[in-house]
Amino acid sequence: MKTLLKEFRYYSDKRFSTLSGTLVYFLLMSVTPFLFWLALIVGDVDLSRFLPAAFFQAIQPVVNALQQAAVSATGSATLILILTSLWSSTNFFYHLRRSGEIIFAPHVKANAFKLRISSLFAVFAILLIVALAAVTPFIGVNVLENIMPRLLAEAITTIFLTMFAFFASYFLNVFACPYRLKFGEASGGALLTVILWILFAVGFTVYLRFSNPQRLYGAITAIIVFLLWCYLMINSLVIGLIYNSKYLVRRSVLDSASASQRAGTYMAGNA
Repeated sequence: MKTLLKEFRYYSDKRFSTLSGTLVYFLLMSVTPFLFWLALIVGDVDLSRFLPAAFFQAIQPVVNALQQAAVSATGSATLILILTSLWSSTNFFYHLRRSGEIIFAPHVKANAFKLRISSLFAVFAILLIVALAAVTPFIGVNVLENIMPRLLAEAITTIFLTMFAFFASYFLNVFACPYRLKFGEASGGALLTVILWILFAVGFTVYLRFSNPQRLYGAITAIIVFLLWCYLMINSLVIGLIYNSKYLVRRSVLDSASASQRAGTYMAGNA
C-alpha cells in the first residue's frame, strides 16, 4: 500500500496527468486521419469486436460518426487529402516521443524532421497491428466456432486480441523511449499498460451497467465517456513509460554498483 501511495505521489508531483491530457488532445487530432487510412487500406473494420459490448454501446455514436466520416472520405479522396491526412495521423506519435523525452530525460533529443518520418512509419506499424487484430474476430466467428465449442473459440479469440494489445503497447513503449530498449526492458511497462487497459475496460463496463450517465450528461454522454476512456487509456500508457524509465534508472544504478565492486576487487587483488 505504501508503495502504491509513493508511486501515486510521484505521478502527481511530476504532473504526468497533465502530460496525458496533452497526449489525448493529439490523439483526438490523429484518430480520424488514422481511421481514414485504416479504411483506405483495410476497409470498414468492425471496431465493436475490440471492446466490451456495454462499453462500446456507450461510445458507439462517437465511434460510428468518426468511422463513417473516414470511410466516406475514402470514396472521393484526392492526393492532397491523402497526404494531409497522413501527416495529421503522425501527430500523436510525434508528441508521444516528445513526451517520452520528458519522462526519460535524455541528454540528446530527436531531430524534428527525423522524428516526423519515424512517426510516419509508426502509423503504418500500428495500422498493421490493428489490421491483424481485426482479422482475429472474423476467424473466431467463421472458423473456430465451426470446429470447437463457442466458449473455447471465444477464449482463444480473446487471448489473441490480448496478444495484439500487448504488441501495440510494446511498440508504443519502445517508440516513446529515446533510448534503444531490449525486449525485457520494454516488456514490463508494456504489460503494465495492457493490464491497466483491461482493468479500466472492465471497470467502465461495470460502471455503465449500474449507473445512468445519460441523466447527468444527456445528449453528450457518448462524447464524455469517449473522452474519459481516451484519458484513462493514455494514462495507462504513460504509467507504463514511467515504469520503464524507473527500470532503466535501477539498472544503471545496479550496473554502476557492480562496476565499482569489480574495480574494488581488482584493486585489492593488485595491492
